[in-house]
Amino acid sequence: MFFERSGPVWETLRGLEARLDLANIQYVIIGGLALNAYRYARQTIDVDVVVTSEGFDVFRRSLAGEDYVPATGAPRRFRDARTDVTVDFLIAGELAGHRGKNRKIQFPDPGDAQLQMDLRTVTLPRLIELKLVTWRYKDWGDVVELIRINQLDESFADQLDSLVRSAFLQCYDQANDPGYDAG
Repeated sequence: MFFERSGPVWETLRGLEARLDLANIQYVIIGGLALNAYRYARQTIDVDVVVTSEGFDVFRRSLAGEDYVPATGAPRRFRDARTDVTVDFLIAGELAGHRGKNRKIQFPDPGDAQLQMDLRTVTLPRLIELKLVTWRYKDWGDVVELIRINQLDESFADQLDSLVRSAFLQCYDQANDPGYDAG
């Protein structure tokens, strides 16, 4: 179901998009769902959405509560009451990823969102930067697959922030290793 863009995660995304649009809250989708916009069909169990701090305040005042239940101990995590899917809100302008290693790359401004395969998401270079600054193997594996699927070459690194170019090139080497098996 997931790869046919149906099921709980996609239902959550479509419902959230409709509510955010009605409330005039700009947003951009990142994370696992955004990978699908760039031809990497990877299943995910949550929705990661970036809004401005003002947009998040509007969400909390007008949409949170009965339909989106706050998670205990995570002030920007909610559960869709209909689908039981988690929605994580990230704030534009805040540092992304591992804050001990990243002092530069921020979550994108929702106004910079672009429509890619029917998803309001970021550009491919920006998505890769956001994945690399987590410094998590799973996210770097996503970058390896994005490189393979989109046939990116080494020169793609020039489109990335200098902070993550070396990491991208490590992923590039992995993606082009003849012994690499994605499965």
